[in-house]
Amino acid sequence: MKLVVLLMFMAIGNSISEVEEVRNTFPKITSVEQANYFIEILEKNETVEAKSYTAVMFFMKSKLVKFPIAKYKYFKKGKKQLDSLINNNKNNVEIRYLRFLLQSEMPKFLGYHRNIKDDYLLIINEIEASNLKRDFKIKILNNVLLISTLSSEKSKQIKQKLNKIH
Repeated sequence: MKLVVLLMFMAIGNSISEVEEVRNTFPKITSVEQANYFIEILEKNETVEAKSYTAVMFFMKSKLVKFPIAKYKYFKKGKKQLDSLINNNKNNVEIRYLRFLLQSEMPKFLGYHRNIKDDYLLIINEIEASNLKRDFKIKILNNVLLISTLSSEKSKQIKQKLNKIH
C-alpha cells in the first residue's frame, strides 16, 4: 500500500514539474524540436493544463515551420484542441490566458481573434480568486502587459491587479 501511495506522489510530482517546465519555457521556444519535445512529455499527462500547453505547442510549431500547408495544419490542430479545452473549462484562468496571448499575436487573416475581449475580462476578473500560485499570477499579468495592442486603459487595470496581488 505504501508503495502505491509513493508511486502516486511521484507521478503527480512529475506531472507538475512537466507543466511547470513548459510554463516557464513556452514563450521562448525557438525550434520545432523544442515544441516536439514538450508535446512528447506533455502527452503522458492527463491534466487540463498539460493538454492546454500541448495545444500551445502546436501553435508554436505553426509559427516555426516553413511550409504554409504545415503552418496551417498545426494552427488548426492547436486551435481545435485549445478551444475544446476552453469549452469544457470555461472559467480556467490559465487556459484563457494562453488563448488571449495567442489570439492577441495571431495574424488577423486567420480569423482567430474573436475571444480576446472575453478572455481578457475573465483573466482580469478571476485571477485574484484563482487557485494559481501568486508568482504565476504575477507572471500572467506581466505577460499580458507585453501585448503590443493592449490599450492604456487595460494596461492600467492590469497594473492595479498586480498591486493587489503583490
